[in-house]
Amino acid sequence: MAEHDTLAQRLGVILTKLNHGQRLVISELAHEFNVSPRTIQRDLNVRLAYLPLEREGQTYWLDPSYFGRASTPAILRLCEQVGAKALFPDDHDALLKQWLNPNGSPVFVLSGFQLDEDDSHHQWLKPLAKAISQQLKARLTWVGEQTEQEVVPYRLVNKRGRWYLAGVSTEAPFIEPLSRISLIRLTEAAATIAEPQQQILQRLIEQEAIPSHEVVIKAASPIAHEFKLRNILPEQALIRELEDGSILLASRVFDGAQLLPVIKTYLPHLEVISPAGIQALVKRDLKTLLSRM
Repeated sequence: MAEHDTLAQRLGVILTKLNHGQRLVISELAHEFNVSPRTIQRDLNVRLAYLPLEREGQTYWLDPSYFGRASTPAILRLCEQVGAKALFPDDHDALLKQWLNPNGSPVFVLSGFQLDEDDSHHQWLKPLAKAISQQLKARLTWVGEQTEQEVVPYRLVNKRGRWYLAGVSTEAPFIEPLSRISLIRLTEAAATIAEPQQQILQRLIEQEAIPSHEVVIKAASPIAHEFKLRNILPEQALIRELEDGSILLASRVFDGAQLLPVIKTYLPHLEVISPAGIQALVKRDLKTLLSRM
């Protein structure tokens, strides 16, 4: 992770802690982020100097009158500094308030503040945030599927710049990329998630690795040799060579969008064979890309 990204993530976590009323001790923060106490002092006394921080010895806290006030210039300035505003491109003030509000039910889990280059699915943030905060069920249609699926949304999770929905469907906890969603319809039905399922969801969210999908890709003969010489795809493995000189490859990705840079480079000689959902996702994103050119 680049130094700027590390700093942004640290400041973002510190902001969240402060805005939730926590009292922060310099030595504890230094241990948590594996940096020196001097670095944390610089964060609090210089980088966050425009916040109304109060201090007693090595302990800092935010003036309680600022809790949840995402619209104040100081809070918005820090949100922009850490990259949080970029994560909420549509109606970011309202979504930032839901992230920062310490009194309401948690909606967002942010693990870093990298920006996802694919913003086509950001339209789902607002309705899903509403469903989570108001504890409503939602009916989702996944890319490549025709039927709706009733889900209980639990958290919107951002990891490494990509958005995921954690929730429960047919009693089974899941965490899936927002880019897999093609349609959302909120319902008026109230929804609750049982404590055991919440614990499973929390473990899924805390996992460093997001559940991945195996993708089968066909590389045509003009480029097959390049994929034989080196691993170009994520977790690439050769399945078999075909009579026409093309090859079938397996790859593991946590989101179909991971494949777009490679596919764009080798068009039209690279084709997603399965699964249908990721195949449809890649086709959709390529159409969107071509429409912008």
